Amino acid sequence: MGGLGRICGVLSPVVTPFDSELRPDRERFVRHCRWLIDQGVGLAVFGTNSEANSMSVAEKIALLDALIDAGLPPARMMPGTGCCAFTDSVELTRHALRRRCAGVLMLPPFYYKGVPDDGLFRSYAEIIERVGES
Repeated sequence: MGGLGRICGVLSPVVTPFDSELRPDRERFVRHCRWLIDQGVGLAVFGTNSEANSMSVAEKIALLDALIDAGLPPARMMPGTGCCAFTDSVELTRHALRRRCAGVLMLPPFYYKGVPDDGLFRSYAEIIERVGES
């Protein structure tokens, strides 16, 4: 379902630009990501900068699709798909893999404190299971 190759090299954290209406600026985002790819680095979108937590799943999917539809190689992308809502994490991960991204960055459940290792394992295992069912 997902990217079959192994990503290597440098992945650059990508800041998402917004327009004056606080919507993701798709054109500037694609242009900046193309420049990064042209510099020889891969893309870590929605993963290491805090603005991703303020974006909807639909906005992230639209931006990921814009990158790939503009000809940027999904094999050089590793989007952040961890969300507060479990089902959003599943949906975004599934979409990234269907679009053949190299992999995903996944936040652990971060709202609840003191989650034991077994709880973290079960959380990731459940996402993998649900994504694999589609």
